[in-house]
Amino acid sequence: MTIYKFLRLFTHLQFRNQFRVIRNSQYKNIFRNLHESPKLYVKMFMEHENKYAYNIMQNQGYAVNINFEDSKMLITKHSIQDLLSQDWSKNISKNIFETFPILGALCAEQNLCITDKMFDDFIDNLTDNLKVASDDELKSIFYSLLKWPETESIRSRNYIEVWAALDDECLRRINRWSYDEMLTYVTLFYMLNVTRVSDFSYKCLLKLSGKAKKLTPAQLVKTMFFIGVQRKSPKDIHNLEVCITDHFDKFTVDELAIISMGFFKSKTPIRNMELVTNLANKIIDNSTSIHEISLAALLKIIRYSMKITTDDTIYKLLDKLQYEVPRLSVMCNVHIALVGTSTLTLHEGCLNAIADMVSTSMSQTRLKDLERLALTFGTFNFKPQSEDFISIMLHELRKPERESEINLHGRSFACCIAYLGLLALYPKDLMYKALHPAFLEKTYGKHCIAYGREILTLNNTAKIFCKDSKISQLTDKELIIMAKKYTDYVPDENYVKQYNVTERMFLDVLNILREARGNDFVKGGHILTHHQRGDIILCNDQKGSAMPVGDKFDNKYFGLTRYPPDDHIWIVLVIGGRNSFIRNTKTPSGQFKSKIRELNTLGFCAELISWEVLRKCETKEAKLEYLNNLIEGAIKNK
Repeated sequence: MTIYKFLRLFTHLQFRNQFRVIRNSQYKNIFRNLHESPKLYVKMFMEHENKYAYNIMQNQGYAVNINFEDSKMLITKHSIQDLLSQDWSKNISKNIFETFPILGALCAEQNLCITDKMFDDFIDNLTDNLKVASDDELKSIFYSLLKWPETESIRSRNYIEVWAALDDECLRRINRWSYDEMLTYVTLFYMLNVTRVSDFSYKCLLKLSGKAKKLTPAQLVKTMFFIGVQRKSPKDIHNLEVCITDHFDKFTVDELAIISMGFFKSKTPIRNMELVTNLANKIIDNSTSIHEISLAALLKIIRYSMKITTDDTIYKLLDKLQYEVPRLSVMCNVHIALVGTSTLTLHEGCLNAIADMVSTSMSQTRLKDLERLALTFGTFNFKPQSEDFISIMLHELRKPERESEINLHGRSFACCIAYLGLLALYPKDLMYKALHPAFLEKTYGKHCIAYGREILTLNNTAKIFCKDSKISQLTDKELIIMAKKYTDYVPDENYVKQYNVTERMFLDVLNILREARGNDFVKGGHILTHHQRGDIILCNDQKGSAMPVGDKFDNKYFGLTRYPPDDHIWIVLVIGGRNSFIRNTKTPSGQFKSKIRELNTLGFCAELISWEVLRKCETKEAKLEYLNNLIEGAIKNK
């Protein structure tokens, strides 16, 4: 095996599996040397949110205390040189296990890291003897490893050898351990910050999720916590959801927050809407006392899980939380603002309170949070009562002090500017900055395929609303490549596919209009390629008679922003699915309202078809009458 092949093995995502093969092989020294490459370092950290959640479990008394105070060891009679000079291959395992923390304490005093080559032989003997260690001795190795000075990476020389050997040994013993014992050892791997790469931890969570009905409420909380830490959803996580629903009344609001973190961080939406509603009601009941980290965790999973609602749960939630805005951090308030976007539930009082609070803390607000606020206000077409909010945000984005953050989080900056377009705000200087070739290369790389939809949006809106500016434009080739990436195929009844509700609605409207006007008089196509879905295109002459669309909107110019091809009246009907209007209003959401505005500015007569209205039309005649009224309205209102 060449060192180059070995390097490829090591940097492979499954580096743990390759490590097992070569841990005791002739390539061990090569492997150790590879750890010293700074490019392979994985920084060790423990998330603040996880710390908070684990402290809750500790305070409840059902989690291992990992915030222990290190007791001072009697090490004056020992020296590192004397200990390492011994032949540990001929020593008994008990002595090796007892010496490991002593070495760690000595090294902590002298600031020597476990990665030093002088410890290689001792670490080899330590890991070779783990198979004869008792469970208590195994635990002691975990704690002993913490006595050493912190390494730069979980893959650092010798450090990886110890925790990987512990991982292997725990896997060997997993079937003889109880649920509590398994969770205890998963906790020890969490203590070492290696939960996400520990095969034992993943196997434990698989077993526990498969036996969810046998778990106590405390075990359910701990299991969901570690699923969140691992950020990987076990296949039987739905079993956990069912049991959590059954035991719901036994959990405190903070425990439910930990459970919510598990679902959200593993990208698992809650299926049971009753459980989601109960979480919202739990917040309402504890709104004045809930900690902001718990509140944010609960709001994240509610937003992630609840897409369609038939009641006013979200509105009642926001109605209660509007009074808590002043005591909460900007980050938490951002999640309050966002929670209504998934169901398009607008609460003006809550958004006004958040805008007032953020206005006074704008300089401390992260760029990522400004991006989310721009998305929220844009989605609801809502400009706060305090008109200064938007101008303060724009002023903040122009500050030289923001330059380093923009360089670091360029995509958030570009998204923020693009979302302001939902409010019909097109700041030319900021758009110029986001579309500048140097900014694009630094943020996304050299190739346009890596550009986000926000860049396509900024390019197209600049072309529509900032014609006289010197804003950089993407090339036609780049636009076509990005359009292929970000647009859906126009639904076609000749193409067999399982279409969703919005696509079936598109085909229904297309067929009704073709029956009335003729096949050549109705066309589906993309005019604005930064919008995902295509639209229905019609044409009338100046007297109101239908005209053939023909091939004037074929795929020859796909990817480019299209203008009306002649002086006839060109009508575009935009399909508005279930989530196209603000809840309990007749106002389109920002995404649809901006699309109508853009189409009208290009010279088309655009109107939005409401799914709610169309589905109530029981006959084709009623649907055609509704569509004809929309067409007339689009022409009059342009």
